[in-house]
Amino acid sequence: MSPRADAKPTNADRVYEQIRADIFAAVLEPGSRLKFPELCAGYGTSVGVAREALSRLVADRLVRFQPRLGYSVAELSHAELVDITLARVEIEGATFRLAVTHGDVGWESEILAAHHRLSRIDTAQFTASAKVLDDWYLAHGAFHHALLTGCPSTRMIEVSSRLREESELYRRWAGPLGNENDRDVAGEHRAILDAALERDADRAAELLRDHIARTTQVLLSGVGAAEGPDAEGPDAEASARTERSERTKP
Repeated sequence: MSPRADAKPTNADRVYEQIRADIFAAVLEPGSRLKFPELCAGYGTSVGVAREALSRLVADRLVRFQPRLGYSVAELSHAELVDITLARVEIEGATFRLAVTHGDVGWESEILAAHHRLSRIDTAQFTASAKVLDDWYLAHGAFHHALLTGCPSTRMIEVSSRLREESELYRRWAGPLGNENDRDVAGEHRAILDAALERDADRAAELLRDHIARTTQVLLSGVGAAEGPDAEGPDAEASARTERSERTKP
């Protein structure tokens, strides 16, 4: 996670944020080795600082460490994405339900503002402007984070945020969402917002869970392309996990 807002950033903080940004932007590609000579030269730092930054990225599950092989960027995986989704559906859904129940007027203002910023971005411009796409990623993340901030449990918010960041890697690497022909993503966001403002906690949580699951179905096709033609299909495992998740819905 990022350093506390009230803490003075260190050199390790800077390198951590830079490597993290390059991972999300796919400047550092999935599975690529992270060697200290290249890291130190590229980020203008020492081995000790680079090692500290990488250790934090391992904790974030954005980087992997293997004895004798060293550090590498996390790889795309059907099984990982399905597992992340199962955890998100349960934990983020529960966190959002509590946010709808306990959030105050200030929280309502925050989610309204975050949704407004997201809805003002023209997703039709994704392919024409990298800046528009970056703006959407940031606004989309801010909206989903704002939805959870009304929850009285900071730990639930932190865990949900970590899981969402892991899934965000797949969104960035597998291709942008938001303008699929057979899906109204903007409509899904609006429905989630409306249910929250109406204080319908059960419906709001269900809509968010369905939104997460639909996104994963789109991303899985992109992960399959990245893994290659011999990648194991996720259908049976995903179906079983979805069935178990459905049985636990309120």
